[in-house]
Amino acid sequence: MKEPALFTRNRRLRLGIYGGTFDPVHTGHLLLARDALEQARLDAVLFVPCGQSPFKAHKPRATDVQRVALLRLALKNEPRFWLTRCELDRPAPSFAYDTAVEIREAYPRAQLFWLIGADQLADLDKWRRADALRRLVKFLLLPRGEVPPKKRTTTVLSLPQPRRIDISATEIRHRVKSRLPIDHLVPTPVAAYIKRHGLYLS
Repeated sequence: MKEPALFTRNRRLRLGIYGGTFDPVHTGHLLLARDALEQARLDAVLFVPCGQSPFKAHKPRATDVQRVALLRLALKNEPRFWLTRCELDRPAPSFAYDTAVEIREAYPRAQLFWLIGADQLADLDKWRRADALRRLVKFLLLPRGEVPPKKRTTTVLSLPQPRRIDISATEIRHRVKSRLPIDHLVPTPVAAYIKRHGLYLS
């Protein structure tokens, strides 16, 4: 895990952690990350593609190498959007607590903000070592198409101006399989990579 030279290892940075399958990464991910960066005054957002979620029976459709390649293309011109393979380089399944510990070790003085969707927040108590995770990070709610939960705790922060995003990776995969355009849903280099490598056609 490596950070750009503009930050020193011991700098007190505000770091967002954005985990997901990113199968594929799409414009919705980037919009939400930008909102978190600006509205929560983060220094950077670290994208963490997961290996195998403990809550999902099926593996991602694209390979780890392909998902990382798609993310690199999407984040190429975003100096404050960082990428780590930490979950891909650990044995499956991918647990948020293990990831938070690894990131804490890499950035010992950083304030960590875990970007979380409302659907994930509802199941937070089922996460491995959830109480210990709460002590390591603050959760930052990113509403997408779902309705934010009514029950909230002091460990969960909200954006001042939340944005509803109705783009999903499932929709994009379905459109690719149906031979429909996705250029309006993903960055141009991502769409080109998907087409060139024949991803999501089967």
